[in-house]
Amino acid sequence: MRKLMWVVWAMVAVSLPGMAQQKAWNPDKAATEAQRPEHPITVAQVHELMTLTGADRLKNQVMAGMIPYVQQAMPFMPGDVLDDFQTRMGKVDFEPMMVESYQKHLSTEDAAQLIAFYKTPTGQRVIAALPAVVRETQEGGARMGQQIMGEVIQAHRPEIEAAVQKYKQEHAQPAPQQ
Repeated sequence: MRKLMWVVWAMVAVSLPGMAQQKAWNPDKAATEAQRPEHPITVAQVHELMTLTGADRLKNQVMAGMIPYVQQAMPFMPGDVLDDFQTRMGKVDFEPMMVESYQKHLSTEDAAQLIAFYKTPTGQRVIAALPAVVRETQEGGARMGQQIMGEVIQAHRPEIEAAVQKYKQEHAQPAPQQ
């Protein structure tokens, strides 16, 4: 059972990034598109927000927090593979993606107010609290995901075991001939 749970958990962990890239279903897409700001946030404003909020620090923290979960989900993964993943992710420039997203949702006026807020003592406290909030949210989400996956695996154990057997039969490698 434990081995089966790890296999399923690893499959889920590997598929999550692809699932995250899929666009979520949005019944109000037309309304959302119509609400795009007339004067979208500027690139300079996005850069200032990223600087004020410590976006690079948060990116690094999210990466550092993700590695233990990947290791737990895929304990067979060689350390050098994880190191390569972490190194490559560290080099990714997220700013163009963030600029595009911010420009879809925030106006120059919104940005000016956010920038002003983040420069206040309250805004600085929010920024200081964000790393802990992100870390605690990641940890809690991972615990919940593991618990729920365990419950789902237990509830569907016969079905999963049958699917594993079927998969093994369909993908069995013929014995090498000598």
